[in-house]
Amino acid sequence: MKTLKRFAALGLLVALASGCEVFEDPTPETVSFRMDGPAGVTVTVLYSKQFVAGVTEAGITEVEIFRADTVVHTLPIDTLIDVRLERRIFIQAEVQPTDTVNVDVRVDVNDRNVFARNGDLFPALPWQFVYQYNTRFTESIQVII
Repeated sequence: MKTLKRFAALGLLVALASGCEVFEDPTPETVSFRMDGPAGVTVTVLYSKQFVAGVTEAGITEVEIFRADTVVHTLPIDTLIDVRLERRIFIQAEVQPTDTVNVDVRVDVNDRNVFARNGDLFPALPWQFVYQYNTRFTESIQVII
């Protein structure tokens, strides 16, 4: 009887743990990047998976980029990026020098939301996002190219 109770308790524990995503692999495979705003507005986006990043004593995240791709998008943007090998992504979006655009931005890693905000994109102030598996960064980002 004790064995049956222990077995039932173990079964209940496994069922609860699986429902709590304990057995899910959190290793990043894909990053979904979405930016929505006025249709037809041009946004230049820099994507990089080859960089190093760290937080300074002053609390600023410094990102040194070694290689990047620049893509000129027309809003809305909805793209999926494979990050299985690098487990990191840096994204920087900026508008034309004469534009100021209100945008909604969402970034998901493996269908898990890690960033969702609304705000303005200004010509001299690009929007930046950095993600690296198991690493925390600040929202104050300085880029070194």
